[in-house]
Amino acid sequence: MTSATLIRQVLIDVICLVIVYLPVIVLQLLGKPFQRGFYCDDTSIRYPYKDSTVTSAMLYGFSYGLPIVSMIIVEIVRWKLSSPSQNLSSRNTSSTINISSRIRIPSEVVEVIHLIAIFLFGAACTEWATDFGKYFIGRLRPHFLSVCQPENFLEICPPNGLPIYITQFKCTGKNGQRLQDSRMSFPSGHASFSSYAMLYLVIYLQSRMNWSGSKLLRPTIQIAALMLTWYTGLSRITDYKHHWSDVLTGFLIGSITASLTALYVSSFFNRPRSRSNMALLQERGDVELQTAASANK
Repeated sequence: MTSATLIRQVLIDVICLVIVYLPVIVLQLLGKPFQRGFYCDDTSIRYPYKDSTVTSAMLYGFSYGLPIVSMIIVEIVRWKLSSPSQNLSSRNTSSTINISSRIRIPSEVVEVIHLIAIFLFGAACTEWATDFGKYFIGRLRPHFLSVCQPENFLEICPPNGLPIYITQFKCTGKNGQRLQDSRMSFPSGHASFSSYAMLYLVIYLQSRMNWSGSKLLRPTIQIAALMLTWYTGLSRITDYKHHWSDVLTGFLIGSITASLTALYVSSFFNRPRSRSNMALLQERGDVELQTAASANK
């Protein structure tokens, strides 16, 4: 790959990442969730407010950190294991990309950056799909009434259990951020983002982690990653942050995005032919040509 091709590819990829992240940023800064009413007999929105077991900082920490750190470690190990088998002169010529006479980038670094960029692209698509659902659906969280504290609630909802749909009410809660957040239950962002990141990590490890030193190391890491996202989703229900259907939909969004990104955007399943296989095919082709030529004679 020439330096001009590399620079062009990096610029285009950066622009694409900005494009997919831009709607997420705009929605979070300017978006207003749909103002949905509620039924007086709806007991699913009468739970108390609780702090999150898995906070947003924890979510983004392990969802971004674990896959990226794992990619860096695995790619370094792969490079170290393959380096001794390479000829020194071929390493010096083929494993670096010359940006200028003084700037040379190892091809392994370019590969890691490429893997991380694809992961970030899928992460942005996951957040995009999730946030669109949150703002356009406006489903009330299980702790909505606890946060909203509607004015004159007993007057607008008399204790007779009638299924009256209330749209004209005023919240007396003082925390504006919580009030807006209480209308964004569907789908679960924790479930969608953690399931995307962890499933993508599982697929990546299945494709790239080929260390023969242990048969159980890779599946152990994979099951731990899946259990982490499972625990995250369950905590959103026990913390009264989401209904079970919100978490299930979040899992589906994250799983589908991870699968499509790994299958169609990444190169995990594009197996290049090895040199030995190519040489074998070439020999077979030469034999077939000689056989055909002798038969024509």
